Amino acid sequence: MRYFCLYLLLLILLPPLAEAQEAVLSRRSRELYDKAKLAWQERKLDNALLLYQKLIELEPGIPEANLRLGQLYDLHRQPDLARHHYQRAQLLLPDAPEMAMAYQWLGRDAFQRECYDSAVVYLDKAKALFPAKSNPALVVEKFATSARFAREAIRKPVRVRKRSLGDTVNFLHAQFFPVLTADNETLIFTGLTPERNENIYVAQRDGDGWEVPESISESINSANNEGTCTVSADGRTLVFTACNRTDGYGGCDLYITYKDGKKWKTPQNLGTTINSRYWESQPSLSADGRTLYFASDRPGGQGRADIWKAELTPEGEWDQPRNLGATINTPDDENAPFIHANGRTLFYASNGLPGMGGFDIFLSQQRDTTWSAPRNIGYPINTVADQVGLFITSDGRQAYYTDDRSDRGQRRSLIYTFEVPDTLRQLFTPTRYAKGKVLDQKTQQPLAATIELHDLRSQEKVSEFSSQAETGQYLAVLNRDSEYAFYVRREGYLFKSLTFTVADSVSNLRLDIPLEPIEKDRAEVLSNLFFATGSFTLDEKSKVELRQLTEFLTKNPKVRIEISGHTDDVGSDKDNLELSRQRAQAVVAYLTQAGIGAERLSAQGYGETRPRLPNSSDENRQQNRRIEWRIL
Repeated sequence: MRYFCLYLLLLILLPPLAEAQEAVLSRRSRELYDKAKLAWQERKLDNALLLYQKLIELEPGIPEANLRLGQLYDLHRQPDLARHHYQRAQLLLPDAPEMAMAYQWLGRDAFQRECYDSAVVYLDKAKALFPAKSNPALVVEKFATSARFAREAIRKPVRVRKRSLGDTVNFLHAQFFPVLTADNETLIFTGLTPERNENIYVAQRDGDGWEVPESISESINSANNEGTCTVSADGRTLVFTACNRTDGYGGCDLYITYKDGKKWKTPQNLGTTINSRYWESQPSLSADGRTLYFASDRPGGQGRADIWKAELTPEGEWDQPRNLGATINTPDDENAPFIHANGRTLFYASNGLPGMGGFDIFLSQQRDTTWSAPRNIGYPINTVADQVGLFITSDGRQAYYTDDRSDRGQRRSLIYTFEVPDTLRQLFTPTRYAKGKVLDQKTQQPLAATIELHDLRSQEKVSEFSSQAETGQYLAVLNRDSEYAFYVRREGYLFKSLTFTVADSVSNLRLDIPLEPIEKDRAEVLSNLFFATGSFTLDEKSKVELRQLTEFLTKNPKVRIEISGHTDDVGSDKDNLELSRQRAQAVVAYLTQAGIGAERLSAQGYGETRPRLPNSSDENRQQNRRIEWRIL
């Protein structure tokens, strides 16, 4: 390919041939010329091809004959012959206006062959010959911009080393659109069966590899096509594309299903709010399952297929989808959105932005209500072939995507993985996760509980989800550089309060959560109450915790509690006792102002007399400085 590109470049630089002068045709040549020209004008293209072939054998230096043969061979899908005659015409008549389309073809051909230097030259020549600001000139300029981008991208490649997931996963002729759960333990993808039917498959991690994929569920896969799915971080909500179903609204619709224990429920069409009589496909769920991105060619967009977004309302219904706007979408096509687990970084495919050719993958960051300018993620992740369906793990370390390769003379679509290079990882924020089980403290039986994640800085609820009834398992995604309040509650139990500060150095958390039944003397720590050192004034961040306690007492009107304050051993016994009492009283004061009867509340200060751990380290002392609540 390198030598072919060099040949093209040298050919462009050659001077015009002397044959380009006005030729004197023989009678036989003139007859062929006139007949060929008439056949072309009458759109008798097969006849025109034969006549121009005969003419060129007699008179190889006729520019128009070479130009027409280039066009005719292009129509007959014989690119090698088309290229030969276009190049011949270029040498014979390089600056003629009628050469504009030939240069455009040669430029696109060079682009497809990754001869970007030649592509730039050809496309610039075409633009110069087309009328300024005409539609052909604008089309050529778009390709020229991509050719310049591709030329620079190849000179500065992204360092990646891809590897196939092997024959265990790649067991079909084509498998594509891989997605994983946040813990990277479950792989779900679309596969094309020998019967040309698309189904969804699932594989579980097995050490460094994967178990044999299985059909995800008989309730999901059918005799029609199902595919291009997305899964919530915990692997219990699946949205997928299904086509030509009797309950569909368009050719392809989006469906949702939930995992109940080990089985998937019967999928439900997402309805006319999400689906239309147009094409909806390629969904991507946010980690908490409450925001849905998808591709659609419905009216109201920026071009043909666009990226759209819908959010789940507090009532559990999807709101009206919104187009992501002109920053993301172009007059051409955008598809295959993937919202990273951090909820702010969008990867998607576009053929309307400067790239390596066809569809390239781009990255954009959400900033409040706007999106940053899309950024091409570079070569060789993007190539001259179409690239769609990139997935990056929640920790930002590994990427999965589909690439084509030749296998015994056939093209196959295989799933590959590569380690995300630092240059790409620096463009977005990775996440961590907390994973474990919710259990009854007394019986150790699994519990279905409601779990809320709150941002302590903004005091906003980030997500709400449930642990599985059958296993008690849960998974929560945690964004880096964030402070979280983590609440677990179930009717008949004290709520559990936890706190997480997620830094770069923090690993994923494995944490089982026991819940105490509402019984006398059962107690819990209020982990998200904050005081300045030596002060009993509640920090603003404590409001999240205090609202949780108020809600619990409101829902359990017969419960009476003691609020107890505790300190470490720094300072005098007397001062610590008084500080602990004042802090407990500050909590009681908030609760009474919130409408909780004073007769249900008691404040006690214990100072340093009831440490949870020896006061032998800063970490232990921090554990001993606490506020507890106990059932009376």
